[in-house]
Amino acid sequence: MQNFINNLIKCKFKILLINVLLILIIPQFSLSQEVQKHNNEFKTLRSDNANMRVGPGERFEILWNYKKPGLPVKILKKFEQWYEVETPDGTIGWMWGKLLSNKQKTVLFMKKDTIYNKDDAESNIIAYVSKNAILKLHFCENSWCKVESKQHKIKGFVKVDSLWGADVISTK
Repeated sequence: MQNFINNLIKCKFKILLINVLLILIIPQFSLSQEVQKHNNEFKTLRSDNANMRVGPGERFEILWNYKKPGLPVKILKKFEQWYEVETPDGTIGWMWGKLLSNKQKTVLFMKKDTIYNKDDAESNIIAYVSKNAILKLHFCENSWCKVESKQHKIKGFVKVDSLWGADVISTK
């Protein structure tokens, strides 16, 4: 009888140990399966009150509060409705998907630059743009992007190397 009880205790201990291991391993596995990585995708801040958090959820501490709608952010990962993003200054954190838009594409000028009439540095200069200006992005092709400022009624081309938020498509 004592032998039977000892075997029963060992069996229950093994089952308990397996359950504990499953509880510890499965959430890690499922979290890693649900996080999707993104490559060179940009979205823009929709709101003038956007919190960046340490992790994907409201229970996580707020790192920064952004007050600049239209600011382009680079998408690094997605978990449920949360996105891990990188800002132009290199800050990385998580933002709720409702705070981001991919309908209005914008770019941020990382330095002063020139907007040209055509995608050619020999074409007419339309405007000079300050560092940190945000303009609407139409498209990018072969290291040039077509941008627009409705406020200043300007539409033209700029070299991509001074922009944050632009994906370049090479057609050559």
